[in-house]
Amino acid sequence: MSKYLWLLDAGHGGILKGVYQTAGKRSPIWYSGKQYFEGEGNRIITDKILKMCKEENIDAMDIVSSNRDVSLSERVARANALNGYRECIYVSIHSDGFTKESANGYSVYTSKGQTQSDDIAEVFIKNMESSFPDHKLRKDTRDGDKDKEAQFYVLKNTKCPAILIENFFMTNEKECLLLMSEEGKYKIALTHFNSIKEIENTF
Repeated sequence: MSKYLWLLDAGHGGILKGVYQTAGKRSPIWYSGKQYFEGEGNRIITDKILKMCKEENIDAMDIVSSNRDVSLSERVARANALNGYRECIYVSIHSDGFTKESANGYSVYTSKGQTQSDDIAEVFIKNMESSFPDHKLRKDTRDGDKDKEAQFYVLKNTKCPAILIENFFMTNEKECLLLMSEEGKYKIALTHFNSIKEIENTF
């Protein structure tokens, strides 16, 4: 048994019977004719992390385990129920979007205030900086660390430490190509897995 039970949350819905389950949350259709659906990409990255955890005997689970768009309240309820039995850490996987294609980079969010989540976020940020040195870290250092703080439902209502990762901008063509590529999704998943493994060994 690993030290923590990692609760992985693939944000938004996936694709059921050829139909994307979440309004919006997709890239433009690029000149190549390709389009990225965030919820589908989140699931692929999450599945890769889960496989890596299993191979290293790190306890991790997908709290959504469905392609339907599970409500935020249901995701949090599942996490809080599990946290009653094991010490858990919640990681929500997303990609970002904006009205201007120039917006770019990645970020890691925690709830407001200093908590254990901030220390966890710093590990994920460190490894993202190492793996993606040519990409922008979108950060807020006013409180002495690099994570951004927000009152996202899954961050402020989970009883366990929780972070939300925005893996690049699907509305930026260069970053969207990274998200759509098998190599890019694998590299993102491996980077997050390395953070999980580091936290297991050091926290």
